[in-house]
Amino acid sequence: MLKKIKPEVLDVLSTFLERKKALPIYNKIVNTISGTPIYETLDTKDKIDSYLYCIYDFPGYLKGYVTKKGWKLKIINTYKGSLILLKNYINTEDYLKHKFSAGRRSKFRTYQKRLETCFNIEYKTYFGNISKDEYESLFKAFHDMTRKRFLEKKIQNYDLSRWDVYQEIAYPLINSKEAVLFVILSDNKPISICLNFIRQKTIYGYLRAFDVDYSKFYIGFTDFIKQLHWCFENGIEVFDLLKGSYPYKMRLIDTQYNFQKHILYNSNSFSTTVSANVITGKTQAFYTLVKVLKKLNVNKLYYKFINYKYRNKELQGFKNEYENIVLINNFKIEPNEVITELNLNNDSLSFLKRFVFNFLYSNQESINNVKLFRYNKETNSYIIKGQKNTQKITLQRAPHV
Repeated sequence: MLKKIKPEVLDVLSTFLERKKALPIYNKIVNTISGTPIYETLDTKDKIDSYLYCIYDFPGYLKGYVTKKGWKLKIINTYKGSLILLKNYINTEDYLKHKFSAGRRSKFRTYQKRLETCFNIEYKTYFGNISKDEYESLFKAFHDMTRKRFLEKKIQNYDLSRWDVYQEIAYPLINSKEAVLFVILSDNKPISICLNFIRQKTIYGYLRAFDVDYSKFYIGFTDFIKQLHWCFENGIEVFDLLKGSYPYKMRLIDTQYNFQKHILYNSNSFSTTVSANVITGKTQAFYTLVKVLKKLNVNKLYYKFINYKYRNKELQGFKNEYENIVLINNFKIEPNEVITELNLNNDSLSFLKRFVFNFLYSNQESINNVKLFRYNKETNSYIIKGQKNTQKITLQRAPHV
């Protein structure tokens, strides 16, 4: 009976970007966009632990060369990746003019101006120097924001399952200028964090999270534009947004490429060659089927099933206790009304933050000039009082069945 050869499985993103390890068998890997090698070795006698490798998530704009005697490479296109060719633009303003209308660019400026009007905002970039204490503090906030967002979406998140890995590797990479951490702070509290890896003149958008209470301010766009400024100032030529055809990515990118699965095998072994061909055939059939199902929109049903299957177990049995929310603007507080001032920073009142922040955005008020009260006359009623407007919020509970 023919012996089935089990392949050694590697992922380019975790091996090459996270761990900075060389991929096996390749003599050279070249970035075809820049034309420069990102890895090269003259050693053809290195120890080989396997006769068959499956290399996942190999970006299609990288070309791997295999010259070791007897070794062959099969390439299969898998998922789409997306990137921005920054080298085609003069600066951030030039990129924005090419990609977005004047009206859209005006909205981006509005988002940033409102954010800075309403809060005490600071932008920080960590590249080449970050203390351990500050790093640990930021990564805790990073984790908390990611967890909070996906709890709200009621789905599990793959990155959270690998968080210990990210936290371990990012610190030395930031200090060696092989990763960069972009942070937006409000009153010294992180509200947006993005971790990107860097390889030569390519930056990889890897992890990002923001405080969902600030959703009205679209801080993701402000953060992205700040990142672009940094990229142009530091000679970055390619901004790789990696996998995922999300609507926001499609608006930002100018180029798509294929991720690839590489099957490397020693053709001197008959059983290895057979195993490699079997894996190649199965993989090609799978991705051909995926393309067909996408054309039939069956993939939408699949994603609904996946979202259900991997729903966040922490929220099983959770129900929104508020059936209706009533907002009254320009609310007049009578002189004899009994109201109790509240501290918005109290954790027990965190559910009110988004209402307050939305109020700030709509009225262009500063957080420094706004107060929050409990309206004692009515159950679950609160008052946001600013210099320009006063708003009453009433949260109506769903009836218990």
